[in-house]
Amino acid sequence: MFNELHTEPPTHPGNPGYATWVRFDFEREDDSSDTEQWVEEVDLIELLKDALAEAGWNARREEHWLVTDNGFWLKPQFVEHAHTEEAIQTTTTIEVAHLSLLSQSCFEYQHSISEESATDSMREGLIRWVHMDWKTFDDLASSTLQHCQQMEMTFPDAEGADHPRKVLFGPVRYVVTNPVPEAPDDEHTFCPCCLFTNTIKAFEPQLHAKETFGVRLFASRGADGEVMADCRVNGEDWEAGAEALREYVRSWPECGYEYRKQYVLIV
Repeated sequence: MFNELHTEPPTHPGNPGYATWVRFDFEREDDSSDTEQWVEEVDLIELLKDALAEAGWNARREEHWLVTDNGFWLKPQFVEHAHTEEAIQTTTTIEVAHLSLLSQSCFEYQHSISEESATDSMREGLIRWVHMDWKTFDDLASSTLQHCQQMEMTFPDAEGADHPRKVLFGPVRYVVTNPVPEAPDDEHTFCPCCLFTNTIKAFEPQLHAKETFGVRLFASRGADGEVMADCRVNGEDWEAGAEALREYVRSWPECGYEYRKQYVLIV
């Protein structure tokens, strides 16, 4: 059991990751039709440790986990890969647990691609996680916010007493091909709280609960107007959130291809 003795936390039952170390045996034809073969052995624990260190965070290894200085337990795991003639695509997950700050573990996916190697692909996915999702967890453990904005609310519990809730809005990845002109001072087109506050009704079950939740928000609109959205709560699909995001996308001003991605903590 996960406790003060630092026994390893349990892995989320919905996490499809299954290995922190993986070996690949690859082959492909080069331009002269010769077959190139190579082997890659990847220790995901070390890759994540290096990614954290490069960004300024320390972590020590505890068997199949990393433990950060602020008490988070992190477990990166391999899920799957696809090898085409042009590139190698990889999917990993990172599990996050904390003895006092999180009531339950949560995980999230990292999808990445490299023209060079599976190692490079997975490394890039972990680095992006450190620069986005991890900063939300880091602020949760901090007395002052360094990376996030937050919103505080209260809800009545079953006995009628006020039940405080806090939402931490992590960094946003925002890509748009044709940005709209700057809005007047009394308006704004997008800010770090917009993805969540415009879909907040979809998360009423989590807001009224007492457990902690990690929420992935992803919304996009293609250049052809196609609307797409993805939402997960503690790593598992949350269709109510995805549908709310799709509805929100339909309200965006026309800007060509556009997507917005964020990690949010409800605590």
